[in-house]
Amino acid sequence: MLPLAAMETSLYLFPRPVLGDPPDPAAVHELLHLRGFVGAPLEGDRHRAGKTFAAQITYAGCSPHLVLEPPPDDPLACTHVRIFTELPPRLRITPKRGRPRCPGCAAVVKAWEEHLPEWEENAALAWRCPSCGLKTPAAELDWRQYGVAGRLLVEVTRVWPGEALPADALLVALEEATGRLWSYGWAQSSRACPEL
Repeated sequence: MLPLAAMETSLYLFPRPVLGDPPDPAAVHELLHLRGFVGAPLEGDRHRAGKTFAAQITYAGCSPHLVLEPPPDDPLACTHVRIFTELPPRLRITPKRGRPRCPGCAAVVKAWEEHLPEWEENAALAWRCPSCGLKTPAAELDWRQYGVAGRLLVEVTRVWPGEALPADALLVALEEATGRLWSYGWAQSSRACPEL
C-alpha cells in the first residue's frame, strides 16, 4: 500500500443504503450539470468542475490550492468530478485513517487488513462481529467517513481527507432528486485504483 502522502485521494458522495439499487446515473449527472457542479466532459465519465462548483464544496483552510484547468499533458491532473457505478461495489479507504468498527456494538474490527484485498474487490462481502454476532457487509461497517463503497458514486478528485465537504444544499438537492439519503467520505482516488 502506498504512503498517504504519495496517494491521490478524493471526496465521494453516495446514496444510502450503499448496497441498494442505485439511482439513475444519467439523472444524477443531469442534476449536477443543471446546478453547475459539473461542466464539460474530460474523458469517459469524468467532467470538469462546473461554474458553481466552488459554491457547493466547502474547503477547509484559508487558501486551498485548486487546479481546475486541465493541464495539456494530463487532462485528469486537475480537480474534476466523476459519476460512476460499480457492481460489485468496491471498497476504497484512506490508508492509516480507515479503521472500521461494528455498526451494531462499535467494537473495533480486528485484523480487518487481512480482509481488505477481498473487500476492495467486493464490498458486499459479509463480516461477522465476534462481540455482538451482527453480520454486515464490509460496505456497511463504520469507517468513520474514511472508507467508501457504493453502487453509485460521485467523486471529487484531488481532495485531501477532511479537506473538503459537500454543502448541505448539494446533499439536499441530491436527496430530493433521487428520493434517497446521501452521505460522503474520503478515500483513495478511483484513478489510483486498478480498473476491473
